[in-house]
Amino acid sequence: MTKQQLNIGFVPLTDCVTIAAAQERGIFLANGLEVKLKRFVSWAAMRDALGTGAIDAAQMLSPMVVASAAGLGPFPREFTSAFTINLNGNAITVSTSLFEQMSQIAPETITRRPMSAYALKQVIDRRRDEGRRKLVFAHVYNHSMHALELKYWLASAGISPETDIEIVVIPPSLMVDALASGQIDGYCVGEPWNNKAVVAGIGRTVITSGEIWSNGPEKVLAVRKAWAEENEMVHLALVSAMLQASAWVDDMDNRLTAAQIVSGPDYVNVPFDEIVGSLTGKNRQTGGELRMDMPDFNVFHRYAANFPWRSHAKWILSQLIRWGDLPDNLDVDFVAAQAFLPDVYRKAADAMGVACPSADEKVEGGHQHAWLLTDATAPLAMGCDQFMDGRIFDPSNLDGYLAGFSVRHVEIRLGESDRQQVSSIAV
Repeated sequence: MTKQQLNIGFVPLTDCVTIAAAQERGIFLANGLEVKLKRFVSWAAMRDALGTGAIDAAQMLSPMVVASAAGLGPFPREFTSAFTINLNGNAITVSTSLFEQMSQIAPETITRRPMSAYALKQVIDRRRDEGRRKLVFAHVYNHSMHALELKYWLASAGISPETDIEIVVIPPSLMVDALASGQIDGYCVGEPWNNKAVVAGIGRTVITSGEIWSNGPEKVLAVRKAWAEENEMVHLALVSAMLQASAWVDDMDNRLTAAQIVSGPDYVNVPFDEIVGSLTGKNRQTGGELRMDMPDFNVFHRYAANFPWRSHAKWILSQLIRWGDLPDNLDVDFVAAQAFLPDVYRKAADAMGVACPSADEKVEGGHQHAWLLTDATAPLAMGCDQFMDGRIFDPSNLDGYLAGFSVRHVEIRLGESDRQQVSSIAV
């Protein structure tokens, strides 16, 4: 059988493990794909490689694909995805000194979980009153879940990401050094870069992304739209391989082996002990001091994790609109349909006998506990999907959802009556 040759890009983060497992366990080959993996230090470099055709597919930030579909970035309307690689997996870490300031100024909030940014707001307010510089936080890319999660956490405590702090972009593998040198005061990043700061004694992880939004989308497998249209069968084979690898990785009995694979020099290249905790969900730090087991810290297959929900795309669009990155006349239904391709996923899943959702979107935030999705080819066990502030996201009512936020960019998508209502609210 002739093998289809593909170049696939990834960034050295724990959640590239599905791609690593598909390669190392021969799953790509078994699906007729001869894959060469290419490692990139930054998301921008990999974005450019995919956009120019230097690679055929990439582990990509889900908002990067959505933003491209909306016409943002250097490759507008070029990227799409039929496969979500994982849910959750990020965290927010602050320097040890900043955490100590937060603990001293508002100790009553430090023990609450999920930890709010209220103590941080008190530190920010005091620094402003004293005429000191703004705190600097980092994330990995402007159109990333890291950026949206960081802003969501800050804004939930009344902190404006636009005026109260400075936000910079730093590649994931450089975060720890930037924190250690004092260039930044905190960051939102994937693993192992939160745990590495904790182990080194220079940072405290205050909240995980799964506590900000339980089982929100993280990475996707991105391809160029034109490539997907011209290579339909190859694309299906690629999705099938990723689906098989995801099921293997998500089995807790395989997590130690998966950690050994991804910690190696060809992938993340860090000691096994620094990466295994995030994959097993054992002894995770959150709330600065508290350590606990978080089996859902990384979700790779269960809860229909690989399905490209268009409601996920629409939530991402809502936040891009909230922070002024997108125009208020955006056709969110059209953009979501361009960004995520659930029908391609269904073809691959049906051929493998894997149950999948029948609808393309769902209400997000309404489940505090596990639940059963019956609108599917077979009932699917789902995880909680709550937001830290208890909000419900109805993808059919984007304007109403946006109207509920008091901290946001000045120009947002609202009806005229809503605009008048919030016109006096400062960002």
